[in-house]
Amino acid sequence: MKKSRDYARVKLRGRRLQNSLFNVMFCENQISSSRVGIVVGRRFGKAVLRNRAKRIFRELVRAIHDELVKGYDIIIFPKPSVLDQQFQIVQKNWKIALHKIGVLRPSPHPSCPESFSG
Repeated sequence: MKKSRDYARVKLRGRRLQNSLFNVMFCENQISSSRVGIVVGRRFGKAVLRNRAKRIFRELVRAIHDELVKGYDIIIFPKPSVLDQQFQIVQKNWKIALHKIGVLRPSPHPSCPESFSG
């Protein structure tokens, strides 16, 4: 998401999910794809910390973008506690949150391949 009116629409009409690492706001859009925005304000901390939080969530979004259900706008508001956690823990919380709000399709490529006996 790039336009401020898109962010304003999600903040006005969207629903919110909160956990200890981040808040997520989301609402349906009228286009055939899902868009994600990351908002990290000044009160988060110095620019180095804000940029690190954005990099973490950009990677999380990049990894699951193909699994997102089409037609949603999602805004992520990282909390400072995200910087104290291992990436795998943040990733697990991210996927759980997306499942809760119903915007994550089942993965077409399972992360654990089936073992073959023979």
